[in-house]
Amino acid sequence: MIINLRQGTFYCFGCNESGDAFSFVKRAFDKVDDLTCARRYFSILKSNKVKKINFIRSKITKRKPDTAQALIEAEDFYFGLKTINWLTNNSPERKYMQERGFLSSSLNICKAKLTYSDNYPLVFPLFDMGIFKGWVCRTTSKRIEAKRKYLYNTGFSRTNTLVGEYNSKTVALVEGYFDWLKMKQYGVNNVAAILGWKVTENQITKLKTCGVETIISALDNDVCGKKGTEYLKNFFNVVTFKFPENVKDPGDLSRAQFRESKNETNRELRAYHGRWINKFNKRPD
Repeated sequence: MIINLRQGTFYCFGCNESGDAFSFVKRAFDKVDDLTCARRYFSILKSNKVKKINFIRSKITKRKPDTAQALIEAEDFYFGLKTINWLTNNSPERKYMQERGFLSSSLNICKAKLTYSDNYPLVFPLFDMGIFKGWVCRTTSKRIEAKRKYLYNTGFSRTNTLVGEYNSKTVALVEGYFDWLKMKQYGVNNVAAILGWKVTENQITKLKTCGVETIISALDNDVCGKKGTEYLKNFFNVVTFKFPENVKDPGDLSRAQFRESKNETNRELRAYHGRWINKFNKRPD
């Protein structure tokens, strides 16, 4: 069970129940009406034990998390799960990914697994230039998605992580993990996800250290994504990925749409550099 003292919420991995502090108290004291539950709830809030917890919590929140230990725990969780062959798997999660345009072979390549949690059943490893940095779970429930799509492992920080490969002079950048996976599926080799709309200082440093000069910005085709693209221009040569109309991000691209967008983007790249630069690999579409 996870209890978030800061937000006042809980989630049970056993029964998949979740809710706020009041719901937790009501479940703890079964078969009581709301009035009785409310009295017990406020009694708990005023107790010395809660005051002590608040004091400890204030101390803990000032400490930096032990990132090394968090990474070990993340490795134990992910690598301890059963390896899935998505070509033969018939789970609802496979159907969900297929409906979103992802091939079973792509799920095998990215080493996706199942957590067997109803709320967050899919888990994907986060590799930064081949180095394991943690994992991210994805919900397939619209109800849960309305609150939170992705669930990262405790201690994970996106500020110094880029998911993917970026050891090239020209690299495509996307926002989310699914955007990265769809680009990989369509044959883009040097593509990385920044896991947000704005690149961080640490991510910029990592890109420059690898010799990146030009960014193909495939950040989301919305207000925040466009701001993120403009921000990138402070540090790199930037060519904007040519999204079709009404397509928000790379994760929503069909194969035909991607081909058209790739061709338009490469036309601009030729004009930008005055010579042909193959940004996308030559594997068959």
